[in-house]
Amino acid sequence: MRKTVLLVVTAALIGSAAGCGGDSTTTPQAPATPATHQEAVQTTAPPAVARKPLTAEAIVKKLQTAKLGLTHGVAQTEDTDPNNLLGRPNGYATRASAELPGGDKAGEKYSVDRGLVVEVFDTADLAQRRSDYIKGLQAESPILGTEWHYRTADGTGLVRVSGNVKPSLAKKIEAAVANL
Repeated sequence: MRKTVLLVVTAALIGSAAGCGGDSTTTPQAPATPATHQEAVQTTAPPAVARKPLTAEAIVKKLQTAKLGLTHGVAQTEDTDPNNLLGRPNGYATRASAELPGGDKAGEKYSVDRGLVVEVFDTADLAQRRSDYIKGLQAESPILGTEWHYRTADGTGLVRVSGNVKPSLAKKIEAAVANL
């Protein structure tokens, strides 16, 4: 009896295996092999790794290595931010400042009057709006002075340079920001 059950089970397994292949009269074929090694390699590119934007402090440090005369570079905190925009809605995520030759050393601490301010936003749109806002104020009220504005490659960083800085130095800063 055991032999009969074993034979029936074996026959059933063989029959079902043959039935999976479709027509039992066809012979099984070997799996297709690629014509070349190149076809066997996956051709999709790996997903791009999103680069985290630089902080304002990191941008100031990179600009200091460019030998532009930046001194006293320091990151602002919510307690030292003169604009009270750090971390606030529609404000910047990080902020740092530095002194430049031509800046007013007697100007308000951490202000662009001393030479340079870097503000980094969560989006490029917010950075552009901030730049447009400042330029609009200065156009309406020349007493507020002038500034050069340079944006980082990803658009989230706004580098503000005092209009009292010599144009030749401002051009060097522009080139350095473009190479960040």
